[in-house]
Amino acid sequence: MKHFGIYRKLILMAGAATAAVSIGVFFFMEDILFRMLFIAFAFVLLCGLLFLLDFLHNRYNDNLLEEITLLIEALVEQQERTFFSEAEDTLTARLQHQLLKLRNILMAQNQMLAQEKEHIKTLISDISHQIKTPVAAANTFAQLLGDTGLSDEERNEYIATLQTSLEKLTFLTNSLIKMSRLESGIIRLKPERTSLNDIVLQAVKTVYAKARGKNITITFECEQTFEALLDFNWTAEAITNVLDNAVKYTPNGGVVDLKITEYPSYLRLDISDNGIGIPEEEQAKIFGRFYRGKQSAGVDGVGIGLYLTRDIVNKQKGYIKVASDENGST
Repeated sequence: MKHFGIYRKLILMAGAATAAVSIGVFFFMEDILFRMLFIAFAFVLLCGLLFLLDFLHNRYNDNLLEEITLLIEALVEQQERTFFSEAEDTLTARLQHQLLKLRNILMAQNQMLAQEKEHIKTLISDISHQIKTPVAAANTFAQLLGDTGLSDEERNEYIATLQTSLEKLTFLTNSLIKMSRLESGIIRLKPERTSLNDIVLQAVKTVYAKARGKNITITFECEQTFEALLDFNWTAEAITNVLDNAVKYTPNGGVVDLKITEYPSYLRLDISDNGIGIPEEEQAKIFGRFYRGKQSAGVDGVGIGLYLTRDIVNKQKGYIKVASDENGST
């Protein structure tokens, strides 16, 4: 019923004209019989017009509901089809626009859910792969310790290896918990006005024993106190992860240098070492979850530290980048 509006107007005009003529005949026609016949004819005509109008109205409503149903079915089947002209400012056109808008929102949400599902699958796969090695090692040496024929030297060696595997497993578990809690939003960073110098010193204290074991010098000369909106503990965690990497990949007797530079809108912290460096093709990947470069073979780690660091820094509206060559990394 595309032209229902026109038909309705014509019927109403015809009905009004019939009523007007009937009134004229009633008042001005002297022949009573003719007057009664004409009024009866006009009444029948008006009734017919009303029935026709009701019929057309019902047809119009049925067609409208059918088109709305087809529109909804198309949206459910993820087909973008239009049944009403968007050039007209009508209720049906506005309804269609809102339904299409809802469709786009739902599609975007479905896409996000699919990505999140894939992300969870990847995370579970990565976690399983990372946990498998220390668990297998711990299980193997726990079984070997059950051998009553072991010498004290062998038993002590196996216990030390088992202890190392358990420490790795504990470290990995703690790192995974931190990562998952940050990613899921369970932990929210609470930036407060605090001293970046104090945060750096806290991080240095954490890695100092390891650096001292390798005779590595950590330098941090800063005559000025720099303050910013930072979450103290999580920022210290981020800096510690970078420092830990610097110490691990710097040879004995090396140097790790920290320097804060103030800019008009942000603070910059450089952490530099004179270690083995990072190949150029790997520099874009080192902040990925569980990524470990070719040169990290034989060095303890699971590839979570820099990933956590980037996440912590990003959540505080900062960013992290790397520069590296054969003389070391910053």
